Amino acid sequence: MARRRHTPLCELLIHRRQLEDPVAAILAGRVLVDGRIVTNPRSLVRSDAAVVVRDPQPLRGETKLRAALAGLDVRVAGRIGLDLGAAAGGFTRALLDAGAGRVYAVDAGHGQLRGSLRQDARVVYLEGVNLGSLDRRLVPDAIDLVTMDLSYLAVASAVDQLGCISLAPDAELVALVKPMFELRLAHAPRDRRALGDALGCAAAGAERAGWRVCGYLDSPVPGGRGAIEVFLHAQRAGPDEPPRDG
Repeated sequence: MARRRHTPLCELLIHRRQLEDPVAAILAGRVLVDGRIVTNPRSLVRSDAAVVVRDPQPLRGETKLRAALAGLDVRVAGRIGLDLGAAAGGFTRALLDAGAGRVYAVDAGHGQLRGSLRQDARVVYLEGVNLGSLDRRLVPDAIDLVTMDLSYLAVASAVDQLGCISLAPDAELVALVKPMFELRLAHAPRDRRALGDALGCAAAGAERAGWRVCGYLDSPVPGGRGAIEVFLHAQRAGPDEPPRDG
C-alpha cells in the first residue's frame, strides 16, 4: 500500500488557494483538519485531508468600535492609533480594517492578543504594560487616535495620564465609558441617570486634560451582564480653547 503524503498545513492551503493569508487564519484557530482545529502552520497533514476554513467571528470590541468610528465620523485611514486595554484586539482589528497605518496595542495582561494581530506588521504589541508606564520610549510616534476600553479605571483618570506620550495636534479620542468604573460602584448600574452622571465625570476629566468633547454614541453591544456603555468622542483642544479647571 502506498504511503500517504503529508504536507505542512500552511503549504497545503497555499496549494489549494483557499486563503490569501493562511498563516493568520491558522493562528486564529479558523482552520479545521478532519474536524479538528489546528493552530500550528507547520503541522503535517495528509494531502487528501478534509480542510475547512471557518469564517472569522468578529470580537465584541471589534463590533463596538466599528459602530463608533462610523457613527462619530472618526477619520482613521493612514493615522497612528493607540489602543488602550487591547485585550484580544477587537479595537485594534477595527482600527486596522479602517486603514490605520500603525496601532500600538497596550494591555496590562499577557498573551491575550489574537495570533493574527501579533503577526501583523502594523501592530506594536505592548503586553504587561499599564497606562501609567507608557512613555515616549515605548511609544515613539505621535499618536493621532486614542481608543480606550478599560476595566477598573475611569476614563476621567485615564485621559489625564496621556501626557506621558506624544499626541498629534489634531489627535482624537474614542473612549468607552463604563458607569460602574467611572462612578466607582460595586455593580454596573442599568439606569440612564447613572449613565448621565458617568458621562459627566468622563467629559469633565477629558476637558481638564485638554480635550474638547465632540459627542457620544451608545455602544451597539452591551458590556458584561448587560451593562450599559457609551462611547465618548473628543479632540485635542486648540490654543484658543484652554482646558477647563473643573
